[in-house]
Order: sequence, then C-alpha cells, then structure tokens
Amino acid sequence: MRFLITKNIFPAFIITAFMITGLTGEATAAGIADLDRFPQNGGAYLPADPDRAVTDPAEQSVYADEYKTRFFAPWRNADLSYLDISLDKIIEFQKNTAKKKFFVEGGRVLTKDSMTKIAANVPEAVEMGEPRPGVCLAEADVRVLPTSTPLFSSPESALGARGLLKTDWIQNSTVKPGEPLSVIAASKDGKWLLAATGTVVGWIKSGKAALVNDEFMERFMYASYSVFVKDNVAIKGKDGAVIAIAKMGTLLPVEGRDLLVPVKGKDGWARIMPYRPADGETEPFPVPFTPRNAVRAMDQLIGEPYGWGGERGLRDCSSMTRDYFTLFGVWLPRNSGDQANAGPGIILKGAESGGKLDTIVRDAVPFATLIHMPGHIMLYIGIYDGEPVVMHNVWGVRINAPGGKTGRKVIGKTVVSSLRAGAEIENRPKSGLYIDRAEKIVFPIGSTGR
Repeated sequence: MRFLITKNIFPAFIITAFMITGLTGEATAAGIADLDRFPQNGGAYLPADPDRAVTDPAEQSVYADEYKTRFFAPWRNADLSYLDISLDKIIEFQKNTAKKKFFVEGGRVLTKDSMTKIAANVPEAVEMGEPRPGVCLAEADVRVLPTSTPLFSSPESALGARGLLKTDWIQNSTVKPGEPLSVIAASKDGKWLLAATGTVVGWIKSGKAALVNDEFMERFMYASYSVFVKDNVAIKGKDGAVIAIAKMGTLLPVEGRDLLVPVKGKDGWARIMPYRPADGETEPFPVPFTPRNAVRAMDQLIGEPYGWGGERGLRDCSSMTRDYFTLFGVWLPRNSGDQANAGPGIILKGAESGGKLDTIVRDAVPFATLIHMPGHIMLYIGIYDGEPVVMHNVWGVRINAPGGKTGRKVIGKTVVSSLRAGAEIENRPKSGLYIDRAEKIVFPIGSTGR
C-alpha cells in the first residue's frame, strides 16, 4: 500500500493513503474474534499434499528470469523508461510536494521556513546530471523529500485520532541491501541521493548507497542468486560489526558458498565483500513454490507489526505480499493498486458478499492468489473452519466513531483472518467488512483456477 512511480505516477500514494489507517505505535487486536478463531501459525493451513508444486517448475523459472530482468532494470535502463516516467515529471512532483501544507508530530503546522529549508536542499534541474548506476548497501527508507522528519497531511493524521494511522506522507518505501539503483542526483548538502529502484523513486540517505562500475555490475548480474528465507538476518563484516539487515526476500548473488555483499570502499565506490550465511538463512532463488515453503514464509511474517511504507524496518500490506512472492521468483509491484493488476484476475466488484465468497472458494488458489480491495491487498491461503481465510498485514477494521466519523479497531500486524473479521463488532459501518469492499481476486502466477 504505497505511493510509487509507475503508469499511475504519483497520485497513487494519495489514493491508497487513507484505506488502512491507525496509530503507528503499539497496537492491540483485542476484541477481534477472528484472531482467536483462526490459528496464527502457518502449519494449521498445510494441505494433505504439502510438497505438491503450486506451479510448474519450468513456469516458475520463467517468472524468476522476468523477476531478475525487472530487478536489474535500473542498471539497464538509466533513462527510467522502465518506470514510465521522465526526469521532468520527477522534478515537477518534487516542486509541487514542497508547496503542500503539512503537519508535524503533535498536529502543529509545518512552518513555511521549515519547508523552505527542505525544498532548498533539492537541486535544480540544471544541477542534475545523467542517472548513474548504484547499489543499496543496507536497508534504507525511500523518502518523497530529502528529510527524515515525519510529515502528515492533516492534524488528525498527525495525532492518530480515533485509532487512525499516523501516515507519514513523506515515507515512500524501503530498499534492500544489494538492490540495484539508478542514482539521479544528490541533495545540496550531500546527505541524500535521489534514486530509482525497480519500482520506486525517492530520496535515500547517501551513506546507504554507492555507485558501481561495469565490473561490479557484470559480476552481480550474471551470478547465480540466493534469497533470504529467514527474516531480519544481521549481515556482519570481518570485524563482527553489523553492516546490513537482510529481510526475508532479500536477493544477493552467490559464488560457491558465499554471498556477494556490497560495501562502500575507501574511494566511495561499491566493492564486494563475501559473506557466508548460516544454515537456513538463504536458499537458491527461486525457492520451489510448494505449500510447505509457503507456510514457512508465512510463519516468518505472521505477527510482524504494521509499518507504513516500511517505516521502522517493518512491512505494510503490499510489501508483505511482495516479499512473500519474491521467494518464489514472482515479481510484484510495490503498490497494492498495481498489485491488483499483476496477473489475470476475476472481478468481484458489484457482487453481493455471498457471491464474492463463492467465487473465491471456487476459483482462488491457496498460497498463490491475491484479494484486492481499495488500498489493501491480502494473500488467500485456503479454507479453514468452512471460511476462506487470508494472511495480511493490516491496521484494523472499521468502526463508527463519535461525530459520525469512522475509526478503527486496531489489529496493527500481520494476521490470518477471514474476510469477515470484525463482524461481531456492533459499532461498525454497514458494508465495512473486507469482503464487502473486496473488488478483485488476482493470480500473479497466471493460474485462474485448479
């Protein structure tokens, strides 16, 4: 659920920003019956044939090749054509963002002087040279403007009123260590880089990235790859210091038993450091797409707190689904709205809730199907206790609040639930359940039924 630069360009962020809203602090799911009814562990959803492939291995290999093509697009298409956007549009968006009215923690208005200082750190178009290939060295936030200060669109958002998410409008996404970049420009103070990944454009701290030369790129692009199947692995240098945190779904090239980890050399350019992962941390990419491996991934994700745009090293709904499918070599866009178009689908919009459930039961493929609603994306994992169930990282369920406004009953983490979670809550809007708002089921691996 993020703003990103694709054919929808920048407005996608604003559209999705207000669906899953709530506080970013400690959350509680007390009172949501589904979280007691449905086991919060992947093993409960294993089918009788857990090692049967969800998709044909040859087909999976094709998807993995396509994944790597998209992954390396910033190095192969420095003109950003793979994002369907021009540098002029990026510059225009930066200027327009700096003209908006923002609020800071506590609900106070961001002063004009403060925004002027932030905007003044963005170079003019004439100061931006040709994009240059780079690489991310450690997990980094991607910001809409070169500032770490959280900025909110309204006092209500800044305060997290009625259980609403404190949505930092400037938090765009995150980049993983080893992820290719196209470096567009540096901020005037040199502390930030405007960079493009395979899915997003934004500002990252300059210490988290380095430029790469042809030799580095060739070694990275034509190596075999491994993917982290364990979450939050600390990658350490020879001195024992942690140099990067690898989330599940992080890809790195491998030579022999060693991963190739990018680090910054004394000259400021990226160089390669070998890293020997412990048993169980990584597997060859892609991991065989079986229910057993899907459940193992689920268990790495269930219970993780919600993190808007990857803030605090956490995931939101679409980064959860993206990292999950990455294990199996399936590329997903970063935004939930674009993930809804990441394969053939079946439209649910306009149908009654009962009809939607029947369609999901009949056509959805467990562990390989997404269910989309405005601003939110969920992974379908099968039938349990007679109900279709999903895994999703979600802020909460809608409730009525004083003054005729809508609030949230907070969940605030990755959970397994039905599509009618919160149905037992009396003080909730009519047609406010997930199934009421579900609009499409999506098949990222191209399968539209058993």
